[in-house]
This record gives sequence, C-alpha cells and structure tokens, in this order.
Amino acid sequence: MTAFQHPIWHKAMQRHIKNFPEFEERTLQMRCEESGRLVGVFPMVVRKKLGATLMEYANMGLVDYALPILHKEIANWVPDAGYLSKRLLETLGSYDVLRIKHMPTCDPSVLLFFPTSYYQRADFSAYVTELGSDYEAWRLENISKSERKHRDKKRRAMMREGEWKMHLLTDAQEIRLGMDHLRAFHKDRYKDRPGEDLIQNPLNFDFYVDLAIENAANGFVRLYQFTFDGDIVAVQYAIEHDGRYLMLMMGLDFERVGRYSPGLLMTEDLICQCIKDGVKLFDFTVGDEPYKLKFGTTKIPIYTLWHTHSMLGNVGLTVAEAVNKTPISERLRRWVS
Repeated sequence: MTAFQHPIWHKAMQRHIKNFPEFEERTLQMRCEESGRLVGVFPMVVRKKLGATLMEYANMGLVDYALPILHKEIANWVPDAGYLSKRLLETLGSYDVLRIKHMPTCDPSVLLFFPTSYYQRADFSAYVTELGSDYEAWRLENISKSERKHRDKKRRAMMREGEWKMHLLTDAQEIRLGMDHLRAFHKDRYKDRPGEDLIQNPLNFDFYVDLAIENAANGFVRLYQFTFDGDIVAVQYAIEHDGRYLMLMMGLDFERVGRYSPGLLMTEDLICQCIKDGVKLFDFTVGDEPYKLKFGTTKIPIYTLWHTHSMLGNVGLTVAEAVNKTPISERLRRWVS
C-alpha cells in the first residue's frame, strides 16, 4: 500500500470527485460476514464515454499508483472466485467496461474478483531508489563518479553566485504562495510538451493546495520550497507514508537558475533530507524522464486491468485498442483512452 491508498488521500479524493457531476462515485467495501471486519476497498467511479458505461478506479488523473486495498490473506478466504465475482458485479451495478489504470503490480488477487479480466503493460514505468542510513554512502553507491563531479561543480558555481536554501512549508499562507510558484513554473516548463498539465486546472490545483494545508503538519504532504538569494526558484510536492516518499510534482525557474542543473541538485537535497528523516524509499513515481536514471533507480512496470461486462464493452475495448495503435493526434487519443 502506498500513500495513494491512505485514508487521507481517499477522503480528499472523494471530496474532489463531487466537483465533476459526470462522475458517479461507487466505492466498494468488502467485509467479513461473521466478524464485520473490513477486508477490501475498491474506490471506483462510473461515467458515460462513447455511449458505453465505463467503471474505473477513482483516479481522476491524479493517482500514480491505483491499487484496490485488500487484506493480505484475502486470496485464502475466497474458495469460489466465480461466486465472489458474481456478487461483486451485482453490488457494483451494470457497466460495459471496467478499467484500473496505473497499477504497479499485476497482483493475481485482483483477478479473483474479475476472473475474465486481464493485465495490459503500460508503455511507461515508475522509478524508485532505495535509501540507506547514510547519505554519502548512498551517493557513492548510486551515482557515478563523473556524475557526482558534474553536480559538485554545478553546486559550487551556484554557491559562488548566491545562497541556495531549502525550506519545508507548513504555514497555510506559505503553502499557497509556494503552490502559486509551482503552477507558474510548471506552466512555463511544460507548455511545449504533449499531454495535459493537470495542475493548471483550477479544481486540481485546489485539490493539491487543500491537501497540503490540511496535512503538511502531520507529514503526509511534503511541500519543499527552494530559494536563491531569497527568491523562490523551485518548489517540489510529495506525499509520504510508511517510509516511502512519493515525488509528485516539481517546478523550477529555469530562466533564473537553469544553468546550475537545479533539478538534479534539489533532488539530491531532498534525498539527503529523506535519509535524515528515516525514509527508506524515494519514489519518483510514473514517467520515463531520463534524469530519474541518474539516481540509482529501479524500474517498476505499470499495468492497466481491463474487464468487459457486455457486448458493447467488448466492441468498445477493441476500438480503443485500435485507436491507441494508430498515429492520431494526442488530443483525440486522450478523449478515447
């Protein structure tokens, strides 16, 4: 389980879903009939798309790791997968296609609930690096000698020109100011890249701001601000749970400090702080950005689970797969996928 499966995240996501009337929330809870103990949670939403009813994980484009929350022994408690699947479909209601995107595992336990479903490997991955108890030891083991020399040279050049500071934000006003900078940096950096910059959507932006204000003090959200001679030049947003630091977004003022490789330096500073805090895993989350390979990372494959429940669903899934293999515009691809 990651921070995306934590009750704090789900509570915020349930509130966020209410901003989208085209989505109907259908969170499924599974309990033991004898004890009443909660043994599974599937946070789902339903919407109409291309005439079909699509049920999917409550992702809303903001969840990097979509995982149903299941008790570790649940596979031993399900002697008849067919019966369980039938009960599950009766409870969820009718749909044509069920989809769980961004799964960092192809856990066979999930297939117990949808026996005719299958996993499809995504064309992107996630990246993580394991941390130890000593930053310098981690750096020697995971970063090449030439790369360390390059970064040290950049850091010395930056420090000759000004003062570089990192600050963890917990005050509401500081968080709002930091998030405004993050959004502005993000927009400038990603304006020429394909795909949607989700943080530019006011509803998504407010989701992240509210989540940070409510949970910065308890450590679930880590919002770090970097200044250079007192000016905000970088902001990084992460969530942390159970010794796993998940980096979600970063924004940098490349016009001001781009010549110093600020993304590499701030990530090193963050990893150093994580080790001091006892964090065991630094998670760069999804995306194949080349810089992630420079931190001794391990690649994590990402999957989508598909399940069709009607003839229309079978046809729709076939059409969607054909479209995704066809050289069409990115905008049309996002509309179909």
